[in-house]
Amino acid sequence: MEDPCQEAIDLRKIKRDLVTGREVSSTRFGEDEVRFTKADLGRLDAMIADADRQCAIQSGERPKRTRFAKGVRFRPY
Repeated sequence: MEDPCQEAIDLRKIKRDLVTGREVSSTRFGEDEVRFTKADLGRLDAMIADADRQCAIQSGERPKRTRFAKGVRFRPY
């Protein structure tokens, strides 16, 4: 991964193409035609988030936190 910012842009373009139907494979057997797209959108979203995080780190920013600590208090009766 040379430039994570460019990779995030490219991954978003791939996701847009998948969602809008531009990346559809079609196969024809005689008069029968089959169209399908094989993609794992959850994994693609994770890759976009990782590229965004790496881009923020490379740019000198603090990446957004995805997990937060939850405070708990114990109150005895």
